Amino acid sequence: MKLTVLAVLLLAFGEIGSATPLHVASHIRDPARATGPNDPEVAAFVKLMNAHRVSRGLPALVWDRRVAVIAEAHSRDMFRRHYFSHTWSDGHSTWDRLAARGVSYSQAGENIAWGQSTGRAVLKSWLDSPGHRRNIENGSYTYHGVGKVGVYWTHVFIRPAARKNP
Repeated sequence: MKLTVLAVLLLAFGEIGSATPLHVASHIRDPARATGPNDPEVAAFVKLMNAHRVSRGLPALVWDRRVAVIAEAHSRDMFRRHYFSHTWSDGHSTWDRLAARGVSYSQAGENIAWGQSTGRAVLKSWLDSPGHRRNIENGSYTYHGVGKVGVYWTHVFIRPAARKNP
């Protein structure tokens, strides 16, 4: 048991860099945030993007599977319907989708991209754009999810709403 706990702590500190025991505990207790991306290019992007944030003195973003599902659904919608917009084909926004899935937040942002096939290429594209860079380097965001379908990318950032005490 002690070895397992030590391994979890070492993995969490190694992946997140500036993780605290609180972050590790929240990963273990919250299955929505317990896993990372399955797509190798999304995983490469997340690793590079978090390294960029850490190099700027910012904490790494924590993967949130619920947010990633929404991001991927938006990328899939753009791919299938051949459009490129922050507004979904049905007129709803990502913020509408977050609310519909029960994701509460105090702040949220979104980057979308089209045409980049690799995580490195999409990160470069977003860092070359002042608005997209602002989202990536926003220290208020703490959680995120990324979805890639074909060459359509969606990156959603959130800062969860403070939980109310009963």
